[in-house]
Amino acid sequence: DISATTAAYCFLDLDINNHRSKLATCAAFVDATDSRYGFSSKDLRLLGGSEVSRIPDLIASDHEWGSKLPIECKPPIAGNRLIVKLFWDIAPLACANFATLCANGSSVFGKTAKIKPAPIGESGKPLTYRNSIVHRIVPGFICQGGDFVFGNGSGGESIYNGKKFKDERNGLQLKHDHKGVLSMGNSGKNSNSSQFFLTFDAAPQCDGKHVVFGQLLSGDEILDYIETVGSKDGTPTVPVTITDCGLYHPFETPSSGYWYDQPDADCYSGMSPIFIVKPRVGIIAPSTAAMERFQKALGTTCIMVSSMTPEEQNSDGMIDTIVEWLENFKVDVILVASASKHYIPKDFALPPSWQSYNLDEVVMESKPVASLKKIRAQSWLARKCHWQLEGATNSYS
Repeated sequence: DISATTAAYCFLDLDINNHRSKLATCAAFVDATDSRYGFSSKDLRLLGGSEVSRIPDLIASDHEWGSKLPIECKPPIAGNRLIVKLFWDIAPLACANFATLCANGSSVFGKTAKIKPAPIGESGKPLTYRNSIVHRIVPGFICQGGDFVFGNGSGGESIYNGKKFKDERNGLQLKHDHKGVLSMGNSGKNSNSSQFFLTFDAAPQCDGKHVVFGQLLSGDEILDYIETVGSKDGTPTVPVTITDCGLYHPFETPSSGYWYDQPDADCYSGMSPIFIVKPRVGIIAPSTAAMERFQKALGTTCIMVSSMTPEEQNSDGMIDTIVEWLENFKVDVILVASASKHYIPKDFALPPSWQSYNLDEVVMESKPVASLKKIRAQSWLARKCHWQLEGATNSYS
């Protein structure tokens, strides 16, 4: 059942410029031609940097594969996943509609049960955001999607027997005053259906006209990238597709990463999708220089979402920020430089929602050079045996 308890958060996986299918083509090429071209492995993820750099030229000159260009040899640096927090106490109708359209037809991570198809709506289209497009991207303003009927902003359908539903007063009173506001798209008063938008910046022109019902929790880098493929008239310069969506359950659903379609001869489609997890990391270091050493050590295998130095916050403010990161599930792991460990009180306790884990699995003292190894071997993420961590078996970074 969809409710404030079961659907407090949702995720959207956005594929920009068909990156996923291009990466899948590259993986399939390596799998099929490893002997022909002397690759060290049939698995793209296990190839060395010099091998990966050869692939575009090899495909271009291959009579069988040359027609399948363009390709992508590396995964999206920021991943694909956006996570939003829903304001059920503010706009329950909008939240239930959005959460249901995310959940319909979605897989449950780690489960092998067959996916139940999304129900068909009054329009004759499946009632789900899955495989729909982001049809409008205006830099400095918004990106808008949710029209799974026509895909151009002229359609959409709610879960309420396909009918448009009313504006919720409390949602209208909230402001579009910062980046990442989640709001309903409409064609006028009380005309909400399935369309929604996320703001790139403050958008006061939307105040009082659109129902705010949520907030971006994770995926700022992806939202920034989406903004770069927009235009003044809103027409995306490249396709942006919601390839997957669903309910986000902390500790059960990966918070960040991308889909990798592994070639699989035993699978009907010829590939098995694997979600590669990119841990979201918060860092506490004594200086900007130390912070940069952590960034260099982590490379592209993790996403550094937040950082703090004593130059930015005092000790009390630092603890408050750490608690806020954890309570709102903005990070997966917090790395603390050895020179900054005294900022963490000995009696510091994790928020109640994190009590299944030990403090040293979440807030980890580390030197930059050892940080990646610690995350893979000692963090709570290492307990997730069915989660594939980025870089654990490949050399992308």
